[in-house]
Amino acid sequence: MRAAALPVLMLAGLLAGCGAHQVPMAYNTALVTAKSAAAKPVVEVLSVADTRKYTGTHLGAIRGGYGNALKTLETAQPVKEVVRQAFSEGLAARGLLAPGNGGRYGLDVTVEKLDCSQLIRREAHARFQVSVLDKTTGRPVYTRTSDDSRVDPGNLVETGVLGSVEDLRKLTNDSMQAAIDDALDNPAFLAVIGAR
Repeated sequence: MRAAALPVLMLAGLLAGCGAHQVPMAYNTALVTAKSAAAKPVVEVLSVADTRKYTGTHLGAIRGGYGNALKTLETAQPVKEVVRQAFSEGLAARGLLAPGNGGRYGLDVTVEKLDCSQLIRREAHARFQVSVLDKTTGRPVYTRTSDDSRVDPGNLVETGVLGSVEDLRKLTNDSMQAAIDDALDNPAFLAVIGAR
């Protein structure tokens, strides 16, 4: 009787890890290497729009052999709020974030992609379209798309219900960070706002 109960208990333990997992996504300001000598706090984040297929809090999933979602990853706040906070922290770390609504320039950010998945290998993607508006004229003065894609080959042991939510979350967070850094460190962006 006990021998039959052990597999059932093991299966119940594995299935308990299935379902939705709320994961933190945060910009790491410690990774910003240095502020430009010409940096001035002249930029604010005006708006962030989420145009992904799955909007809201959805990031992605660890999938089973039939492509079925076993563990879904979701943010605590809507993704557009996570991205707004990350861009604000990235600007602040570079000495570019204007206090309150006092920026001469405003960023309009569109989240075109921020997602992840795992069948065997882990994948994460981030793509943001960033437009800079001159607030005195209301006209766009710069637009660029920044993106990042990452693939971790994974292994056959850490798949399905044994897949690590934390490893997939970290890969996704790193992709978001890299795409934001690409946007905010771009020489053309810095030239437009007078930080270069």
